[in-house]
Amino acid sequence: MLLATASVFAQKSEKTIIIREGNDHDEKVTVVEKIFTSKLHQTLPDWYYGFLNLNSSSFGPEANVPLRSSSFEWGTYNQHTIFATKGNHFGMSWGLGISNSYNYFSHDVVLRKDDNGKAYFQLLNAYSSENGNGPVNNYAHRSFLRYWSLRLPIMLQVQCDINNTPVALAAGVEAEWRFGVRSFARYGGSKHTVTNSLDYSPVGMNALFALSAGDFVIFTRFGLTEFFNVKDTKGEYTDMYQMTIGIGFNFD
Repeated sequence: MLLATASVFAQKSEKTIIIREGNDHDEKVTVVEKIFTSKLHQTLPDWYYGFLNLNSSSFGPEANVPLRSSSFEWGTYNQHTIFATKGNHFGMSWGLGISNSYNYFSHDVVLRKDDNGKAYFQLLNAYSSENGNGPVNNYAHRSFLRYWSLRLPIMLQVQCDINNTPVALAAGVEAEWRFGVRSFARYGGSKHTVTNSLDYSPVGMNALFALSAGDFVIFTRFGLTEFFNVKDTKGEYTDMYQMTIGIGFNFD
């Protein structure tokens, strides 16, 4: 009887010490560590492909610019967490991206610059005739604007898990530096550089929205600042803004 009583007290004492040690450990965890402990799921894609357009205003109607549906952009992002709440339900992220963009115009116009570097559209037949190639009457020929961009997005994000798949919605702004802007035209069996010194805005700001489910991402980008000012085929000048709708994937 005495031996059994001693055994019970020994077991009870041991459990009490374990519980006390657990409490002592919990008290060392700061409030910040309890709230901000996780890393956000990436909402911007590692690699993406996007469909491009040029608008006469950020969210307004399309200007009288003869674009082709084949305008596109490809690129990559490297995204990092600034902070995230426990469980990844809310947070902020930043990233660094690079893209290569192609705005294709219809076969009958080419983007040029005047003596002041301002952009304007000219009929391709007139342009090719000036360069000694005569009229171009082949629909297979087309012109395009090509440029590179470095982008720095900062985004707020909310996230939940659906059937163990992270689903995230993010919105933010994106600073952009454009370079390598050139206008090209294809005719006479070869590609011609029309101009590489347009008067454009090298630094811009975009609104950026993204929806991701697992490793699949859908995003859209709206230019908040103008890309360049152009005289359209009607002789009217207008400010042009970029718009992109894209899809992409993340690779763990």
